Amino acid sequence: MSRVRASGTHSGMQKQLEPIDLATCVESSLHTSLDGFDLPRARLYGVSIVDPDAVRSNRNGALRISFLAEHGDVYELLDAPSSAIARMFDAAVVLTCGWAAPIDRDESPEHEDSSEVPPSQHPQRRRVRLVVSVCDNGVASVLRFADTPGDIVTDAGSARGSLADAVNNLWRDPKVVISRETVE
Repeated sequence: MSRVRASGTHSGMQKQLEPIDLATCVESSLHTSLDGFDLPRARLYGVSIVDPDAVRSNRNGALRISFLAEHGDVYELLDAPSSAIARMFDAAVVLTCGWAAPIDRDESPEHEDSSEVPPSQHPQRRRVRLVVSVCDNGVASVLRFADTPGDIVTDAGSARGSLADAVNNLWRDPKVVISRETVE
């Protein structure tokens, strides 16, 4: 078996868009169709851009969003070879729900244990839905909290960590395995 890098052919329309505009438009569309902040499985979508100007202004009809897969573990979803199908679209989008909690930057001894509390058990926890969009122009994400559903928090690509790496790997280094059999 050998690995080869797959190169997608995207429509080119998305080259005119900033990743944050795309992420915001996708999140807005998904927000209107989703029921709550308790999805038990991460989801992967493929996004086709219909009208770049409508994406920028967040109008209906700007995108076609196709559900591709879901999994209980976002990293397994992104790492699955079948998820490379997302590269057939102008962008891939990952949606996941979970808990968020403040990061205690106080290093004093009385706060020593607070950083070890999982977000789901933290007294100031908040339910969150995260949408991460990746395309040839980059990555961007949008957060929406259940307790303030009318507000969004955006990141235009500065996020770091294992999820950011996994999303980038999905788009930029999809796993395609070719099996070669010797015929005798």
